Amino acid sequence: MNDEIKEYTTPSGKKRYKFLIYAGKDEKTGHTIQIKKQGFTSRDKALECFMNYKLKVLKGEYKPVEQKKLRVKDLHDMWVKQYRMEVEESTFVTTEKIFKNHILKDLGNIYVDKLTVAECQKVVNEWSKQAPKTFKRFKFYTSKLLKYGIDMELVKRNPMQKVRIPKIERDNKKFTDYYSKEELKAFLKDAKEYNFKYFMFFRLLAYSGMRRGECLALTWADTDFKNNTINIDKSLSSGENNRLIITPGKTANSVRVLDMDSETMNYLKEWRTEQQKEMFKLGLNFLDDSNLVFANTKGEHTALSKPRRWNIAICDKYELRRIKVHGFRHTHASLLFDAGVSMKDVKNRLGHSDITTTMNIYTHVTKDKAKETATNFANYMQS
Repeated sequence: MNDEIKEYTTPSGKKRYKFLIYAGKDEKTGHTIQIKKQGFTSRDKALECFMNYKLKVLKGEYKPVEQKKLRVKDLHDMWVKQYRMEVEESTFVTTEKIFKNHILKDLGNIYVDKLTVAECQKVVNEWSKQAPKTFKRFKFYTSKLLKYGIDMELVKRNPMQKVRIPKIERDNKKFTDYYSKEELKAFLKDAKEYNFKYFMFFRLLAYSGMRRGECLALTWADTDFKNNTINIDKSLSSGENNRLIITPGKTANSVRVLDMDSETMNYLKEWRTEQQKEMFKLGLNFLDDSNLVFANTKGEHTALSKPRRWNIAICDKYELRRIKVHGFRHTHASLLFDAGVSMKDVKNRLGHSDITTTMNIYTHVTKDKAKETATNFANYMQS
């Protein structure tokens, strides 16, 4: 019987023991059921555990994992293998962050069959205080996990479905994460003086409404200087272990061709010439259209965190009010509204899939326009 206990060496050179027991076949699938245990520091400990499991098997008392009590984190470990095959890598990474930082942190050790509606309600209430803008996603993914358990016949109910959404206090704080026309001009003027590459990046964001990832994914093949257009059909995202990956557009509407003003396109031509000279000094041939518009010094994709550093550097040096990098996209939308562009056209230019998204994010602009609209109406009626 001692032959059932196997000795092995860990990668760090430590001696450990393990065993494997045949426990019959699954009646539904016909698959072999095996009990594998390892990591025992002594043969005696391994043998004691082995005898306990062997006795359970002989008495018919052993239950495979499907029939055992599952904790939320155990169910997650099963679900995540399937989920990984169903979504883009960047989506998978984002979802796993939600599980690690919130769901598993708060619910991971609770047995699924003991999870109550009251416990779910309590944790959702807490999430709503911690993350009022995103807590609904935490609830959504917890519910999705429990539904998977039901579909796999591992779980009988989904208490998260009965949870009520807490009312969130309306944020009356004025939205300021965008530049006025004057602020943008001042920023771009200083950015151009500071670093032409940085200037070109922020100019492109502000004059196109591109997302940061879309801009960093651009190749020179995406630029059409003859027709003054830029093709958007991909985005730079963060994958597993923080590796940079190219993904398709965020939605079908994200794939679009943007008409650009001639001045921005002329700056792009200027940047391409300067970039080629810089790359040549580094020993890189950058004449090919497949080259990146905003490559790093190795000719590869620039890290997603870099534009934030560029932004901070410019604003600190020239003592400018700083908005987020995504704020340049807000700025583009705001200035489009100021210029009288319709909501539908703004939606299409930004690549939003739903006009509600455009309306919700940029309501600050329509609020600013409210008094002007009333005045224009009154003037019209008096004419």
